[in-house]
Amino acid sequence: MLSRDRLPDLIVIVVLALLLTLLNYSGHIRVISDYPLVFLLTTYFLGRAVTWYVINNHKQDKDEEG
Repeated sequence: MLSRDRLPDLIVIVVLALLLTLLNYSGHIRVISDYPLVFLLTTYFLGRAVTWYVINNHKQDKDEEG
């Protein structure tokens, strides 16, 4: 099941995938076709970084309120 903590991961991965797919089809960049492992690792780590950022900021906001 998709938890709320994973939602930023999913959003970043989908947006980056759509952007790179658009650039790939337009001929500007061929990262997906030339280096699929780099693409997958980049999207994974960007998603993890966004999740870490959101979780830490959410925790700080709750600490300031309570």
